[in-house]
Amino acid sequence: MCSGFKKALSSLLVVFAIYLMLPSPGLAATAINGEPFDTNATSSDEFCWDATTFGGFYYSANKHKDFVTSENWFGERLQYIETDGQYELGKNNPGNHVIGEEELVYSTKQFPNKYKVVSELGLDASTTPAELGGMVFYKIPWFGKPYVAVENDATQLANLVIDQPDSDKKVLKAGDVWDLGKGYSLTVNQVDVEGNKVWFSLSKDGEELESGIVNADGTVENQIFAAKTDFGDRKDQLYFITYVDSVFVSSYYSFAVFKYTWLIDKDDILIIEEGDEYQGFEVKEASEDGLVLKNSDSITLNLDKDKKNYFTDSWYFQTSDEGKGSTSSSGYVIYPAKELSKPGNYTLRGLPYDTGSTSSDGFCWDATTFGGLYYSVNKHKDLVTSENWFGERLQYIETDGQYELGKNNPGNHVIGEEELVYSTKQFPNKYKVVSELGLDASTTPAELGGMVFYKIPWFGKPYVAVENDATQLANLVIDQPDSDKKVLKAGDVWDLGKGYSLTVNQVDVEGNKVWFSLSKDGEELESGIVNSDGTVENQTFTAKADFGDGKDQLYFITYVDSVFAGTVDSFAVFKYTWLIDKDKILVIEEGDGYQGFEVKEALKDGLVLKNSDSITLNLDKDKKSYFTDSWYFQTSDEGKGSISPDGYIIYPATDVVIEAEDTPESTDNSTEEINMTSGSNESEAVSSDYRAASSEIVGEDNSSHPEEAAEGSPTKLPGFGIVSGILGVIICVALRKKV
Repeated sequence: MCSGFKKALSSLLVVFAIYLMLPSPGLAATAINGEPFDTNATSSDEFCWDATTFGGFYYSANKHKDFVTSENWFGERLQYIETDGQYELGKNNPGNHVIGEEELVYSTKQFPNKYKVVSELGLDASTTPAELGGMVFYKIPWFGKPYVAVENDATQLANLVIDQPDSDKKVLKAGDVWDLGKGYSLTVNQVDVEGNKVWFSLSKDGEELESGIVNADGTVENQIFAAKTDFGDRKDQLYFITYVDSVFVSSYYSFAVFKYTWLIDKDDILIIEEGDEYQGFEVKEASEDGLVLKNSDSITLNLDKDKKNYFTDSWYFQTSDEGKGSTSSSGYVIYPAKELSKPGNYTLRGLPYDTGSTSSDGFCWDATTFGGLYYSVNKHKDLVTSENWFGERLQYIETDGQYELGKNNPGNHVIGEEELVYSTKQFPNKYKVVSELGLDASTTPAELGGMVFYKIPWFGKPYVAVENDATQLANLVIDQPDSDKKVLKAGDVWDLGKGYSLTVNQVDVEGNKVWFSLSKDGEELESGIVNSDGTVENQTFTAKADFGDGKDQLYFITYVDSVFAGTVDSFAVFKYTWLIDKDKILVIEEGDGYQGFEVKEALKDGLVLKNSDSITLNLDKDKKSYFTDSWYFQTSDEGKGSISPDGYIIYPATDVVIEAEDTPESTDNSTEEINMTSGSNESEAVSSDYRAASSEIVGEDNSSHPEEAAEGSPTKLPGFGIVSGILGVIICVALRKKV
């Protein structure tokens, strides 16, 4: 084989290898995370998560006190239990990152739930129809999903197909088919208004299972229909309930109203036995009262904030980088997380408080206790510190002595005007080019103006505080992940997001240079030639402009890691790219209104907002009390707190939708994690363009001043056309010799 072709083939392999290192395009991964623990400050017996501290678990606000009780608890637990004295997790050995075999324990216990027909009609033991076999059924969470423990047996799990909500009514006329789910359907055959009756059938996959005529005469026993059959390992077990509330006639049709419908999938029962394997765990105890599983293999944690340590198909441990705990140079922060890979709607909840046992000054949520707030695991100790903290806080502060929230007045459900306080403070983040290349103050290029930029969360979304000023917020368009490499050839356009793009004009392999342009909406802003000669100063390109209320401010960084020749084209490799949207700066001033809050303090080092109007909480576990466009308070029903008959459970929450459609590669700049219950959402993703109508947008487009835009950039060098021509000839000759 000729040497020219060998060189061309070698280059092709290099190109292929680099493309293998690129992250695959797709949806930004979203996760629900648990409460973070610092291995420096946590004893080995304290690594335990329940339904209030890990959002991957199933939680019911009305059952709160039983979920968190120290004895006779129910629901789920995930706990580290030291067994062999080796590699102990926690403050006695903060750097250990090995969880031994059978040291991670998952437990779950069933708990009683009243049938809706019982709770909503106020039935008791004497008035509950005998067909139901009692007033309650038993739910059991199984790896975060609620199942029914058949006949109160934790070893027999059935899918709960439908448990019709309290206030829901299904109105059907003759011939209508109600799809209940899992192949089950209810068909109305006939409605007899004169006789106050309805005849309907229950089917599965088109095959009739049950048929009945119900008389809506006002007698509970007559209005309820229940179905039983043999399934699991038992005989004559209940699997279906419905209640005919009424029948009525309209202008043309007669209708029946169905309520309180309950159905389990009798044909798909999960039987659990000791020794069974589930999700990397082995069942160690399988009794009617509960289940205990332990990890089958040891788990070695990768101490990297960007790596996931899976211990089931969808649950994993996320850690900070090594040494990012509070004290020890080897300690770290750790929390469990659940990846959300299926499209759907999810509720991200905060840490629940009981008004019967919480003081008025105890209603406070930070980034570790409310998933709507932005969290960075490597900044954990500063986010949770009691003094000089940064990030976000949502807090109730009593002001007028009326309607105090908390144990002094557990039934109060009014938050007065200016008593809900939202605060946010910026915090430093090293530019990737600094952290990944190990630069210090003396080796960081002067054009960067320092080693760090400042992030500031704003209602859960990360922004950049321009020039470390909390009153000037810019969208972070891209902060290219540590290990990401963008490989581009001449003519390629990299869509950075928000209308910005980087175009490679030419690549000079012989001169080790690349000429590229930065544009917005097709209009060039900057152009420069970078020499990838191994000198950080030469390989780093920066762009500055006048925007916000400052002059000559940094808004773009990229780093040319290398250039190389392929068989046909020459390529440049870009890393550590950072860009803010200089044309849309959110300027915040005192008196501005945002999301139902008014800005009370707008300082360079932080912002404080308070609710403009009082908030009356709806004490109903199924109702949401919104206090922003997307954040709301969720409560239990009245009296469902731990001690007071008037007390209740309260927590902030927000909903997130996971879309099924693909996301273009250009916008998948990083992984965004959204926390639930007490988790984290470290994100380098695009911030939403989130502005109130009263906010001031300032910016200047420097593309009309090329001499200013190019200021500080390397001077354009000659020779690109000649070099490209020579490279093309060399490759053609090499290929012809092969032939």
